[in-house]
Amino acid sequence: MNVADFYPGDADEKRLNSGDRPGTHWLPPECDVSIRPGWFYHASEDSKVKTPDKLLDLYYKSVGRGGSFLINLPPDRRGLLHENDVKAIGEFGKRINATFSINLAKDAKITASNTRGNDMQFAPANLLDDKRSSYWSPDDAILTPEVTLELKQPVTFNVVSVREFLPLGQRIEAWALDRWEGGKWVEFAKGESIGNRRLWRGAPITTQQVRLRIVKAAASPALSEFGLFAEPAPGGGTAANQ
Repeated sequence: MNVADFYPGDADEKRLNSGDRPGTHWLPPECDVSIRPGWFYHASEDSKVKTPDKLLDLYYKSVGRGGSFLINLPPDRRGLLHENDVKAIGEFGKRINATFSINLAKDAKITASNTRGNDMQFAPANLLDDKRSSYWSPDDAILTPEVTLELKQPVTFNVVSVREFLPLGQRIEAWALDRWEGGKWVEFAKGESIGNRRLWRGAPITTQQVRLRIVKAAASPALSEFGLFAEPAPGGGTAANQ
């Protein structure tokens, strides 16, 4: 988006929701929500605080789509956060931490259909090093590459995290995920943009291989993360060890 086209405080919502290619600035979406029906404290809303499940759903629809998630927590008449709000946000935080504390792909063998100049600086292993400053990228002419995770043993996951290397811009316009099943690849997810972060969340999948396919890109893709995670299962533990 070319910010020179606007004056301070002005916004073209249609363009903000889609962006311009090529733009001069990357503008992340901001998702504001209150933990209660309103923005201020009302005793009548003490029983209407959003549940941890609802907060998780909002997290995956905001952070999981490349945005920021701003939660309003209004103080009550004591100047404190109400116990119901604290309980809900605390449980939400515990579940997020439990989900993303272990990347099940951390020790996987990772390969790519192409690596830029066969240079280790752009190797697919950069997707598993927990560093936002490193990335994998194919040669300029390769717009639809693939990355494959081969795990040491079958794992169960229900969340996949992918990030682009944003200093080079948001390049990917379509992607797909496959699992290895019955001697062949089976697609289980697909989408459009990735950007700052894309979180796929679905029913638990058990497999030993996962493939990310870039279906369409405006320029050679540059990715900094590819991870597999499991949400805590009811009653404790995670989907990966039930």
